[in-house]
Amino acid sequence: MRYAPAVLLTAALVTATLSGCASAPAEGAACVEPGDASNQVSVSGKFGSEPSVDMPTPLYTLAPQVSTAIEGDGTRLKGTEVVELSWTLYNGRTGEQIFATDYDDPQAASPTGMLPGMADALACHTVGSRLVATITPDKGFGKAGNPMYGVKPNDTLVMVIDIEEAYLGKANGISMPVVQPGFPSVAVAPDGTPGLTIPNSDAPTKSKSALLQLGSGDKVEKSDTVLAQIQQASWNSQSITSSTWSDGSPKTIPMQEAPTELTAALDGTPVGSQVIVLVPTDDGDATIFVIDVLGIL
Repeated sequence: MRYAPAVLLTAALVTATLSGCASAPAEGAACVEPGDASNQVSVSGKFGSEPSVDMPTPLYTLAPQVSTAIEGDGTRLKGTEVVELSWTLYNGRTGEQIFATDYDDPQAASPTGMLPGMADALACHTVGSRLVATITPDKGFGKAGNPMYGVKPNDTLVMVIDIEEAYLGKANGISMPVVQPGFPSVAVAPDGTPGLTIPNSDAPTKSKSALLQLGSGDKVEKSDTVLAQIQQASWNSQSITSSTWSDGSPKTIPMQEAPTELTAALDGTPVGSQVIVLVPTDDGDATIFVIDVLGIL
């Protein structure tokens, strides 16, 4: 698959911005069951290729439903992972296709970067599966529908989703004490979002890094491309300047192209770890990076 060298701009995120994003599901989120609506959608074609879909119209559902067209044998999802997906979206009222991703280029996104009904549909299913989800308006585009795509307020959405791969959604390592002075303190929310408390002191003039969580996965090498959640902040303004947690889309860090301060901090770090990196800037500020290492691509 292809990744942009910086942000993974997902089609799921583009769609979700038109309606509001999902909140991150809790660990062990409830499974969405199949039903009459999802079972009426007939899907053919190979996994990883655009499907051929037939459905009665109009098709409506009063509750979200998910049927399995192809059962994969990979990791079973909890609903909190960053997942690599290919998918096609249809209007249940008309049967017309609304959108399709490039099946030669699966897209990666976290649950907060998807339509709520899409995020809910993934829980309990396995990598390698093809799902058929029927999504109610409140879990899709909301009360207004989506005029751009011809979706009316009461339309059911039908989505065929191929789960290509799954990665950690957040660092899951053992907490490590930071013995060096001069670092912001980091408190992590249940969904993994870091909260920063930045000291009321001058910004550091030399770069430095510290390990906040020690993961147990494969170790990052200098030739790798790393999939990561990244929160970036300004020391002087004490404010967040960018965050994949709010964007709903992870970033890739090509180790051979990234700034030396980041590659030095990540080299040899196991997947599942969280690191903090301080990088001085020319204007007397410093950029703070909190990086969760989700996987190696």
